[in-house]
Amino acid sequence: MKRLLIALALGLAGCGFQPVYAPGSSASFEAGYVKVEPIAGRSGYMLRRALQQELAIGLPNLETQATLNVILKEELTRLAFKPDGAASRSTLLARGEYVLATDEGVISGRVEADTSFAVPDQPYGDISAQTNATDRAMRQLAKRIVDDLRLKLSTAD
Repeated sequence: MKRLLIALALGLAGCGFQPVYAPGSSASFEAGYVKVEPIAGRSGYMLRRALQQELAIGLPNLETQATLNVILKEELTRLAFKPDGAASRSTLLARGEYVLATDEGVISGRVEADTSFAVPDQPYGDISAQTNATDRAMRQLAKRIVDDLRLKLSTAD
């Protein structure tokens, strides 16, 4: 069995095999002319992926390489409580301050997205509901950042 695996590995290496999602391959997830810098944390990762998806078709009047930096801040607020003191309703507010640096200059802005969720009674249900709310807020924040950039770039002189 080992010999078969070794022969298979050598055969694939000899034929020019390269994993599809290897760094530098054609399947890498790029956002057109815009490079989105990494954002710290799980929420930052989700925001970066959503930004890459939104920016995949590009931005108007942008035909050179650009770099997008985003500073993410999140705030979780418990809105309603049960008689025993446990939270029953929460809201998540996400704020993003972005800077798009191009050869022609810098475009910056600030956007917000919020989402609320019911806190379930089951153990660990709050963690799952909060994770889902964070994912939704990051998709919404990415869409607002890209919409704001498209508006600013389409009206730029």
